[in-house]
Amino acid sequence: MSKLFPDPLSKTQLSYSEINASIDLLTSGEIEEKPKSDFLTALHRRSETAAELAGFARAILERGTKVVIERDPCSPLLELCGTGGDRAGFLNISTAAMFVASGAGARVVKHGNRGVSSRCGSADVLEALGVSLHLKPSSVPSVLERAGSVFLLASDFHPVISSLAPLRKSLAAQGQMTIFNLLGPLLNPALPEAQLTGIFNPKQLMFYAEALGMLGRVTAWAVHGEGLQSDGGIDELSITGPSEVVAFHKRNDEVATIREFTINPLELGFPSVESPRLLLGGDAQSNALRIQSILSGDEEGSARDMIVINAAAALHLAGLGGSLQESLSLAFESIATGAASRALDRLRESSKAHSAE
Repeated sequence: MSKLFPDPLSKTQLSYSEINASIDLLTSGEIEEKPKSDFLTALHRRSETAAELAGFARAILERGTKVVIERDPCSPLLELCGTGGDRAGFLNISTAAMFVASGAGARVVKHGNRGVSSRCGSADVLEALGVSLHLKPSSVPSVLERAGSVFLLASDFHPVISSLAPLRKSLAAQGQMTIFNLLGPLLNPALPEAQLTGIFNPKQLMFYAEALGMLGRVTAWAVHGEGLQSDGGIDELSITGPSEVVAFHKRNDEVATIREFTINPLELGFPSVESPRLLLGGDAQSNALRIQSILSGDEEGSARDMIVINAAAALHLAGLGGSLQESLSLAFESIATGAASRALDRLRESSKAHSAE
């Protein structure tokens, strides 16, 4: 380990000052790639703590572009996303679910990037749907107010992430995961109060929920669902089998609570999945066409149900629906009434009107 970086293997947790210094070293063009790679590899080998995960996120947010959105205690800002990394190749579930949630009345501020571990990331499919990706920070509140949702492209708001792209690509080519494979969902510059985040590794659910709480979320679920294979899960709530959930909750001066539970899609009324392969996605254009078909009500079945269960969980976290079952009704209604499709239309039009390109 280079003497430039703290040695993660020699201590149980890095301090925030050490994390800050490490970010500066990682983004320095005067330091070679090897000590940077060695540091990130050692940190991941030792296993990051919740405080370290939150600390890296906070340090990156402090170096990023700020987004100021007026708060409404009756309508919290909502984020729904996944860490990626499950290699399942599913349709862009959380991206489609954002429009279902928005159509049901939620204020959705989704933060994401282009695909890294998948053929089609949230930014890729939104671009194919006609949404302008590049917004001026000052325009974000206006887009949200007019459209009910807004998308923040990570690379536009976080210079740290952009500068580390070559290093991350090099490590990914070696099959090496780092803390940056987990940080994405924690970096929403709007600092949403409510968040649904899918985690590819079920062993990380608890510490991820703790990190969300450390970053100021009021209510959040870290979830991991059953995938198409018995030995592989997904970073979404699933309709192919049970999903594990670790929920964080803290309002006002209440004592923070964390609880664990399981969501069984059969108990919520979803039918057994006859053709799981229908959940699979393709490239940006094909995924965009399917999402439009689902939002308009033309395509039903497994993919639609997968989108609905995730949208319902997000709505429940945003306070829309006193129970998950009530939130499910709101999600189905959002599609049936055309509200979900209109939510996409509004974002498409509003993002173009405020595009920074």
